Amino acid sequence: MKKLIATLAAVALAAMMSSCASTPQEKSANKLLEMQAVKTKYLKDKIPAGMGIGISKDEQIAMEKADQNARVDLARELDVRMKALTKNFKEDVGGDVAEHFQSASKAIINTRMNGATLTDVQVETTEDGQFKIYGVMTLGVDLVSEYLKSLQNSDAINEAQKNKIRAAADKAYAEIDAATK
Repeated sequence: MKKLIATLAAVALAAMMSSCASTPQEKSANKLLEMQAVKTKYLKDKIPAGMGIGISKDEQIAMEKADQNARVDLARELDVRMKALTKNFKEDVGGDVAEHFQSASKAIINTRMNGATLTDVQVETTEDGQFKIYGVMTLGVDLVSEYLKSLQNSDAINEAQKNKIRAAADKAYAEIDAATK
């Protein structure tokens, strides 16, 4: 019985020590992993997302750095998606549609990126008094739907073409999902 109590006490002490022994680097790594998981969740839900970190003695400057870094990461993610969609459009729908899709998508993205803001933010202070801000930026845009809407408004597309474009987009999104798993 004494051995059991001593073992339980040792386990409890070890648990308390491990929870208290977090170094600033471990806390920072945990926050980074947490924010990366938030970004990944958005991507799995087919919502383009980017993550950024900003560090500065001034909180506003740290926020601006995080925003800018997340915007760059988001732009990279969108570029990957657009390339996959355009590739499939060339294969399945035709080169003219692919080129039109690419230019229309760039216009849509540029407009939306200008209004994008950080949606998930966490702030910590470092040991030397600087602010470290982690942020995830999302962009709620379905490029294919927006593209079809722009074509529909110009009466330049029939129902068969719409279905062909949707099928090519579904194929491209499946490829993107397979590549990111």
